[in-house]
Amino acid sequence: MTGVWETVRGERRVLVVVRTPAAWGRLGDVLPSLLGDLRVQVVFTVDEGSVFAGGLGDRLRAAGAVVVPWGQACREKFDLALAASDNGELHLLNAPLVLMPHGAGYHRRAAADPTAVSGLAGLVKNGRVVPHTVVVAHERQVAALKSVDPRVRAVLTADPCLDRITASATHRHRYRRAFDADGRRMVLLCSTWGPHSLFGTDPRLAERLVSSLPADEYRVAMTLHPNVWQRHGPLQVRAWLRQASTAGLALVPPGHDWRQAMVAADVVISDHGSLTSYAAAAGKPVLLAADGGPEVVAPPLSRLLASLPRLPPDGLLDTVPTPVAASTVATIFHRPGTAAATMNTLFYRIMDLPLPDPRPAEPIPLGEVELSDPTHYRTTVRDASTSATDARLTIRRTTARDGDPGGSLSAADTTPDIALLESASAIWADFPFHSRESATAHIRSLLSRLPGARLATAKTPDGTVVAALRDGSLISATTTTTLSATTAALHWWSTQAGRPRRIEVDAGAASGGVEPR
Repeated sequence: MTGVWETVRGERRVLVVVRTPAAWGRLGDVLPSLLGDLRVQVVFTVDEGSVFAGGLGDRLRAAGAVVVPWGQACREKFDLALAASDNGELHLLNAPLVLMPHGAGYHRRAAADPTAVSGLAGLVKNGRVVPHTVVVAHERQVAALKSVDPRVRAVLTADPCLDRITASATHRHRYRRAFDADGRRMVLLCSTWGPHSLFGTDPRLAERLVSSLPADEYRVAMTLHPNVWQRHGPLQVRAWLRQASTAGLALVPPGHDWRQAMVAADVVISDHGSLTSYAAAAGKPVLLAADGGPEVVAPPLSRLLASLPRLPPDGLLDTVPTPVAASTVATIFHRPGTAAATMNTLFYRIMDLPLPDPRPAEPIPLGEVELSDPTHYRTTVRDASTSATDARLTIRRTTARDGDPGGSLSAADTTPDIALLESASAIWADFPFHSRESATAHIRSLLSRLPGARLATAKTPDGTVVAALRDGSLISATTTTTLSATTAALHWWSTQAGRPRRIEVDAGAASGGVEPR
């Protein structure tokens, strides 16, 4: 790359080597100061030797990065190179290389060589130590590096990923709103990749949890390791999770940051992946769904996993565990909050440049979440107290296909499961009608086509709910809750001999008042 075309001529050039999506996520945490420095030009290259590297170049270009081919990157000279994977041909680079782990330390056996530790296999090539410096987040990791070769130079720093989680804590309310978790306990499922992961050992766990937990009291979300998406493809993974998604699972899509979900969560269900360590350090109660089996190498991860309570076989979360002890977290992470300062000191010393003004860790931007409203609910009346005019109705709703035989099933008219639709006792129209007349005509047609339903509801343009009953009558109702919860309340109301004029619905996040007339 010649400087003749440059508008801003930097004094130093930095190469960022990206091998996998997970590595890109880690590298992005340490780049803000370098990218914002007028003295530094940052360019990227993709080491395409990984089976998980597909599409990385396009992703980097979409983010606005200057991407050079791997061969060109190896021919040119740089003042600093950064990588978050020890695999590949890093020894070919013509630059002092700073290597960092793309997770919370070196705790996992390498997939290609079960006798080696992931992250340590490529430190030495042809008798030469490849990295100029390896950045680690705890003293124990220094010992792991030295066990490979005592010549390896390590710098102890905080974990930049954890520092950004901590910096994002004040945005928790915004993240929770993005997950539609207000008024509900948010449960986050975290899965690493491989056959011993949460998703690998129990692919239907999300579906069971999201359909069995009370839908108005819990928001179940899930994040998968980038390698899961890369290896199997988003089309396949979404198909595997379709039942869970239609039952209300919130999914962090591929290529989007999982940390907003971590900050938003009230409890984390995880495995032996790095996210378990981050959840523990973030003060989250953690339940273990898979322990990694033979993939876990040694303490401190093995000690952390052994200390965590297991997810009950029935998936019930009546008792939430306490957060992990600070003494256990301290065996994994060193001096939280100092990563940016320590990293920049190292980078600029290698480049022989004065340090720029310090920049604090940046909060995680509000990211995309894949949400879908459930198209059916199974409702159980837990308590009903009535007077001459008012009623207080406490209901529990799940998205289970089967449930309490004493309960009732309601479904949206858009549900793809025809069997559920035909067996529902109440139907709500999931469509924005332009007039009361069109809404009324539609719900009457629903009752004619679905003889098992007792009533059908729709919302009119002014927000009023109109309901058609099996006996031919038509009522209106004002409501301060969702249409689906209003439908459940009106179904109960229609079965009462003395029908109250107001129903106060106690249904967790869907609580509100319904006034039939």
